[in-house]
Amino acid sequence: MLLSTRLKMFGLLALAGTTTLLSATVVPAPIFNDEMILQRDTTFPVWGRADAGETVTVEFAGQKHTTTADAAGRWSVTFQPLPASAENRVMTISGSDNRIEIKDVVVGEVWLCSGQSNMEMPLWTNNPRWRTIDGDKYAAAANYPDIRIIRQPRKSARLPQEQGDLDWQRLSPANAAEFSAAAFFFGTNLQRELDVPIGLLGAYWGGTRIEPWTPPVGFNGVPELANIAYQVNSKLPGTPEYKAAASKVNTLYSNWLVKFNAAAISGGELPQPPAFPSELLPGDARQAPTVLYNQMIHPFVPYALRGVIWYQGCANLSDGPIYRRKMDALLDGWREVFNNPRMPFFFVQLAPYNYGEKNEYKLPVIWETQQKFADSRDQTVGMAVINDVGNPGDIHPQDKKTVGERLARLALNRVYGRSDVKADSPALAESRIEGNTFVLKFKHAESLKTPDNAAVENFEIVGADGQYHPATAVIDGNTLRVSAADVAEPVMLRYMWGQTRKGNLYNEADLPLGAFRIEPPSPSEAILKDLEKTQQLVFDYDLIKASYLTNNAKQITTPFKRVTYLVTAEPIDGSGEKWLAVTLDAFTSDPAGLGVPVAGKPIYQKTVTNLVIRGNAPNVEYGEFPTGNIEFWPHNYVPKNGANVAGASDQLYDFGDSINAPEDGYGSMQLHNTAKQQTIFAYNSFKKKANADFGFGNSNNGNSRDWTFSSALKNYSAARIRVFVGN
Repeated sequence: MLLSTRLKMFGLLALAGTTTLLSATVVPAPIFNDEMILQRDTTFPVWGRADAGETVTVEFAGQKHTTTADAAGRWSVTFQPLPASAENRVMTISGSDNRIEIKDVVVGEVWLCSGQSNMEMPLWTNNPRWRTIDGDKYAAAANYPDIRIIRQPRKSARLPQEQGDLDWQRLSPANAAEFSAAAFFFGTNLQRELDVPIGLLGAYWGGTRIEPWTPPVGFNGVPELANIAYQVNSKLPGTPEYKAAASKVNTLYSNWLVKFNAAAISGGELPQPPAFPSELLPGDARQAPTVLYNQMIHPFVPYALRGVIWYQGCANLSDGPIYRRKMDALLDGWREVFNNPRMPFFFVQLAPYNYGEKNEYKLPVIWETQQKFADSRDQTVGMAVINDVGNPGDIHPQDKKTVGERLARLALNRVYGRSDVKADSPALAESRIEGNTFVLKFKHAESLKTPDNAAVENFEIVGADGQYHPATAVIDGNTLRVSAADVAEPVMLRYMWGQTRKGNLYNEADLPLGAFRIEPPSPSEAILKDLEKTQQLVFDYDLIKASYLTNNAKQITTPFKRVTYLVTAEPIDGSGEKWLAVTLDAFTSDPAGLGVPVAGKPIYQKTVTNLVIRGNAPNVEYGEFPTGNIEFWPHNYVPKNGANVAGASDQLYDFGDSINAPEDGYGSMQLHNTAKQQTIFAYNSFKKKANADFGFGNSNNGNSRDWTFSSALKNYSAARIRVFVGN
C-alpha cells in the first residue's frame, strides 16, 4: 500500500474512534513508514488500527508477533530488543485482507527534538536573521543516509490525536536546510561518535509556552500546578472535572429552560440563557495547555525513544521560579506517556537577550530556575549553558552548532558512557568568606580560564551598604577569589545577573559557567533554627499540597503558654521569600486545635492576646500588639459581623465573619490584628490546594480584606505554615 494512501486510511480510522471501522484493512500508526528508525536495545511497540477482533501479525528482524484488535479496533505488539543495525530491512504487517511492507527500516538511536523558535530555527533560509552560521554549507553537504528525520507540521488540537502527517526521510541536501539546526548538529555529532543510525523527531513551534507541550498527566502530578490541571481536565471528556462541568451545564440550562417555558406560556419576558461555563470553552489555539502535545507529540506516543532535547523558555520569561515546576510537569508527563520512566532529557539554558529594561532581572531568575531544575534531577537530566554564544540584539542566536554540540556532549557522557567526553559546565561547589574576599570552588572543572587570559567579567558583591559593586575575580585552578576594592565586609555575590551579560569564564573543556548568586540565609531560616532549639514543633503544613509534612500533635504532652505561627512563601515572580512569624498567648490547651481547621476539629472565633509580629511580608504592621482575633473553622461563612467584633464590617469578609453551613465547607484559617483592622495572614478554601486563598496583610479584591475568593495561593510556588508551642 502506498504511504500516502496508508496515512489517509489511518486518519479516517482514527477519526472513527470507537465506531465500526470502514473496512477490514489493517493500518499501522502513521509513524510506521518507509525509512524509519527503531530504537535499539529496548523493547518497542508497533501499533495501529483494524476491525474489532481481527488478527494482526507483525514481522521484523526474525521476530514474529501476532495479536487481535480490541473492541475499539486498536492493536499493539511488542518486539524484544534488537541491536543497532544499518541494514535496510522490511517490516511486514498483515491482516485478513491486506499485507503492508514498510521498507528501508534500520535500528539505532531515536531522539525527540522539541521546543520553541530556537529549536525550530533552521540551518538556512533567505532571511539573514533566521538561519545558522554557515548553515547553507552544512545543508549542501548533508548526505546522511543513516540519519532519518521527521518534521511535524505546526498544528494544535483540543484533544489527543492519533493521526498525523509523519513521514520519515533520510537527511539529505534536499531537506536539511529546513530542519532544526540545533537538532541537526546534535544528531550529526551522535552519528559520528556512535556510528549507528540516528532518528530525530522534530516537533517545535516558535513563540510557544511550555504548557501547550505538556500532557494532562504531567500537570496532574505537580501540586503547584493544580489550577492548570483543573483547566485541562475540565475540558477532557471522561475526567471527574469534565463530568462535574457537564453536570453544571445540565443544571444551569435545565433551570433556565423551566423558566423559559413558564415565561413563554404566560406571555412574559423570556429569560436569556446562562453563559456557557468558561472551563468548558476552548483555549488559545496554540498556547492553551496540552494543545500542542495533543497534535504534535501524541501521534508519536508510545514510540520507543532514547531521549529528548528541549530548547524553550523565552515565552515563559515572566514565570520565575514556578517555571521549574512546569519543567517537572513536562518531563514527568512525557516519561509516563512514552512508558520510559528514566528517559534522558537534555535542555538548553536561555541565551542572553535584551527583553527590555523592566525585565532586566527576569532572565537571570529563569537561568537560576533552569539550573535548579537540572540540579534537582539525577544524571538523566542535564543543561547546556550557552551564555557565551548569545546575541543581546537577537533572540535567535545564530550559532546553533555550539548548541547542538553541547547537547550531544551531555548525551554521549551520560547516556552512552563516554567518560572521555566532558559535558558539564562548571558549577559552584563551595563558598566561604575570608576577610573582604569570597572564595569560590567549582566542580566539573579541573581549572578555570578566560579567552586570551582576559579579566573575568560579570561578578558583583554586596557589602554593608546593601548595594552591588563590580568585583574582580582571580583564578587559582578551579577556585576563584572575588573581591571589590570598596567592599570591606562582603555578604552577597552574584554572577551574570543581567539579561545582556555574556559569559567569559570556562572550564578546561571550553564549557562556560552559568549564572548564580550567593545570599545569606533568610531571617525566617534564623528564626526557624531558634524556634527549633527553644520550642516544640507541632505542625509543618505544605499549603500547595494541602497536606502535613509533620504532625506531632499527639506527641505534645507538656502544657504550653505561647504559640508561634511561622508562615513562609515563595512568590512565582522571583521577588524572594516572604515570611511572617507571629507569637501569641495560647488560645487552646489542645495542640490538635492549632492546625488547619478541618471538619471535626475545634472551632475558634475569639480574641487572642500579646501578639509579637516579625517578618518581611508586605502590607503587615510589625511589632507588639495587646490583642487580635482568630477565625479558625472548616465551615462556609458570610460577611455579617455576627460576633460583634469592634470595627468589623457587615459587608466585607474580614475579622468579624459569621459561620454558615455546611460544616465541611469553604474553610477559614485567619489571624487578625483587630486594633489595626488588618489581616496578619489568611489561608482559606483548603480543598482547592494550589488554587486556595492565601495572603499576608489585607487583600484588596472587592468584597474581602481576608483573601476570601482570591485564589491567591496560585501566585506562590511554595508556601508553608509551621506551628510551634512553648513557654
